[in-house]
Amino acid sequence: MIRKNPDRGSEAQWELTAARSRRRQPASASPRIRLLGDRVLQDVAWKAAVLLGWPDTYDAEYVALTQLHADALITLDRQLADAVKDLVTIAPLEALY
Repeated sequence: MIRKNPDRGSEAQWELTAARSRRRQPASASPRIRLLGDRVLQDVAWKAAVLLGWPDTYDAEYVALTQLHADALITLDRQLADAVKDLVTIAPLEALY
């Protein structure tokens, strides 16, 4: 929450009151989920890229995200699916329905 601070001079009239804002948030606003930081994702992606002999992590980031979420990868890219089938579970598009 940002509020105007009338006690301050013209140089700092607005003040962020994060603690007050957090107290007003309902419990549903902060679900208990695991957040995957960029460093974790990038580290797992680099490991996958090195293992697969890829020069970058573009496709490996999808693999890393799938691994970190313990999920299945759904892709229409047959070459990608064949390359990563030993690293992650590959599911058909119909699995979404």
